Amino acid sequence: MNTENALRTIELIRCAGQAVSAYGTAQRSVREAHDEHSAALAQLNHWNHHIHTTGEGDRASPAHTALLAAVHEHQEAEQKLHKAEARLKRASVTLQAHRPTLNRYPAERTRRSSTTVLLDRMADYPVDLVRAADLIIIQTSAGKDSIVAMHRTVAAAKAADCLHKVRAMHCDLGTAEWPGVRELARRQAERYGIPFLVVTPGGGFLGMVENRGKWPDAQRRLCTSKLKRDPTGPVITAWVRELGLDRQAIVLNVMGVRGAESASRALKARLTLDTRTTSANRLVLTWNIIHELSEQEVWQDIASNGLEYHPIYDTGLPRLSCVYCVLAGPDWLILATRVCFALELPLPEAYAALERRIGHSFKRDYTLNAIIAAARMLDALDGPVTWRHGDALRQHLGPAAADQYLATLTP
Repeated sequence: MNTENALRTIELIRCAGQAVSAYGTAQRSVREAHDEHSAALAQLNHWNHHIHTTGEGDRASPAHTALLAAVHEHQEAEQKLHKAEARLKRASVTLQAHRPTLNRYPAERTRRSSTTVLLDRMADYPVDLVRAADLIIIQTSAGKDSIVAMHRTVAAAKAADCLHKVRAMHCDLGTAEWPGVRELARRQAERYGIPFLVVTPGGGFLGMVENRGKWPDAQRRLCTSKLKRDPTGPVITAWVRELGLDRQAIVLNVMGVRGAESASRALKARLTLDTRTTSANRLVLTWNIIHELSEQEVWQDIASNGLEYHPIYDTGLPRLSCVYCVLAGPDWLILATRVCFALELPLPEAYAALERRIGHSFKRDYTLNAIIAAARMLDALDGPVTWRHGDALRQHLGPAAADQYLATLTP
């Protein structure tokens, strides 16, 4: 597959779609401006006729004041109409410039499906995709999926002799995360010799919750949008500027997203166009490079390649997310609380205090106080939770795989 031609086609389709949208917006603006102009002209004619028929032309009369206001409104409406017509003319010129593309992809649905097909085909050729890119950014949480995504991206970059294009970025959520996450993310990047950047959103997760007075939930995942997605844009802007290109840059934004994680993630494609971040100077593609891997395959990659993972997975927790994830169920939250007790972390009390302070329950059906109480009860009955290094691998791949993995880490 000719990846560069596919990328040019995707950009032509994107720009053609924007031209259609801009032309439609300009048409609506002209109609609205024309209606406002007609209404203003009617008011002006009304007060002119009123003064002419009643003789109320004195400058101090209410009719004269109303006439002046009508004149002013008519002038403003006329200027607005002229501007709207000028925008429509420019939009029409742009639309005509994209006519060849629109003749080939006339309908919006056709443009979307054609872009999807091209992106899906490109995802089949990761080495060619990396070679065509100017910048490759790995979004790493330091979790198991992130490190496997990083490993596979680096492998493709090495095969393309393009490792110099790869950079890693970690969004630090502050005290809401498990200890050592930032340091692990750095070590994972250093293993491959790729530049590593930490972005720290102001206030972190707990600061965002306190300022908002509410916890995020599945429908309003502000922890993802405000603390992870939004900080990415300025970083991409800065890094693209550093490239100093006189053309549009091709940016791959690598994510450790797997379809097996949830129904919504299963619907995501391996490669998508990030329309929110893409602009005239950069075409940004989101690359879910491990989308088709199962959880067992992820752990197999970790074991086979001796990849360092966070010890929190050995406790039985399934993800290296925030200590208290708003998407987690009660069993997960109770285990996380017991792990906090074992590590002597103050987070349970800090979260519960914040919950009381803002007067909003962490979960709709139960409070963090209830979670903490349940965790204390289980600790009293069963004793504190314990774990060993390698337990995650023992669970997913068996004792032999864990022993072999640990042996490779022994100096």
